[in-house]
Amino acid sequence: MEVSILGKNIKNIREKKGMNAYTLSKKAHVGASTISEIESGIRQNLNSSTVMKVANALGVSFDYLYKAETNTEYVIEDIEDALEMVLNSEELKLDDTKLNDNEQQQLKIAITSALNIIRFNRKNVEERTNK
Repeated sequence: MEVSILGKNIKNIREKKGMNAYTLSKKAHVGASTISEIESGIRQNLNSSTVMKVANALGVSFDYLYKAETNTEYVIEDIEDALEMVLNSEELKLDDTKLNDNEQQQLKIAITSALNIIRFNRKNVEERTNK
């Protein structure tokens, strides 16, 4: 059976997070068979409320489960890449409240500033070491 993009993505993300299917089903409050069937290709799709529960349990957006390329392994070796992926999410929340555009921009500025401070400090240490 051909597994849908949704099924492949759920399984890939779940495995990357070190979660088994049973744990995901409990965390998402859906049946274990639902997870098993979508990941194995028995089912090709889920209703939107179930997809939302699974997305929330995995810590990703609804859209991300459909958009992520099935053959792409997301290996992030640089913190800036990881932060960029998080900051580009359209479902960023703080205290269960979605961030508005201004708040997202403030967060991006703060993180960029922090990364630049780290780079600056490293450069200064390197320059002192090389003297």
